[in-house]
Amino acid sequence: MLCLEFAIPPLPQFVTAGYAVWPPGDQHFARTFDVYDLLLVTKGTLYMTEGNTEYAIGPGKLLVLEAGAPHYGHRPCEEDTGIYWVHFVHGSPSVAIEREDIPWTTLLSKGTDRDVAPSAQQRMYIPKFASVDVQAIEPILRGMNEIHNRLNGENALRLHVMLAELFTALQAECARTAEPEPSARLARAATAYLNGCWREPFDMAVLEKELHFQADYIARCMKRHIGRTPLQYVMHLRLEEAKKLLGGTVLGLPEIAERVGIKDTNYLTRLFNAKLGVTPVAYRKLLRQQALGGPGQAYSGNDEALT
Repeated sequence: MLCLEFAIPPLPQFVTAGYAVWPPGDQHFARTFDVYDLLLVTKGTLYMTEGNTEYAIGPGKLLVLEAGAPHYGHRPCEEDTGIYWVHFVHGSPSVAIEREDIPWTTLLSKGTDRDVAPSAQQRMYIPKFASVDVQAIEPILRGMNEIHNRLNGENALRLHVMLAELFTALQAECARTAEPEPSARLARAATAYLNGCWREPFDMAVLEKELHFQADYIARCMKRHIGRTPLQYVMHLRLEEAKKLLGGTVLGLPEIAERVGIKDTNYLTRLFNAKLGVTPVAYRKLLRQQALGGPGQAYSGNDEALT
């Protein structure tokens, strides 16, 4: 399946939506405009050409016509054809990607108290042309159409929320229809297990027993699909939690280390230095300076609380 990849945030923005039943003989006119046109056919068949590609959109099929690409109906409808449509815009062009190549398991940077802009690494995916679960998608489209027909100041926000729900459901379609290879399934199983026990002492033998695969193979699968070995993944989770505790609590370093499953505070300090280039003390100091108005502010807190 070919999918469209969109950089987020921001999410694509709603323009308009509707539903109509086209009688036999109706045919889509030719146009080119800077709006994405999402079409879902519930009955009949809609015949569309985008660029040089012809599509026959039958019941339960969805097509997303891309902004800036010329499209037209190359053949009239032969029977009553029910069509939902949603127009939306996005500030960046979409990128075509095969569903098998979507990096579902890639770890993304989390926001921190020091960030002043959202991460630029996030992406969303929707099918370009595919059969979809109409029972999951149509209620959202129907709800959007109903709100759009009685749009007012009270319900306008709900319409935009429903557009996000539509994208979420469509991305689930991409994930649902993509059958991961065995190594990817094992990598996901390993991360799911580690997500529940990362505070516990790391023991690769336990992971082997849980997943019924040898340690080397589990590590290779995780490195390929997640980008980290099991131990690296656990240490990543511990570091992220330590960062949150440093920024959001007044806990001392020994207690923070204990809460994230690291018994040696010196090791936690070395981990911070290796990954962030600062010690935990310096990291907390930077967060407090920022909270006081920026890096130029003097800091008068008690760094000894961390030791």
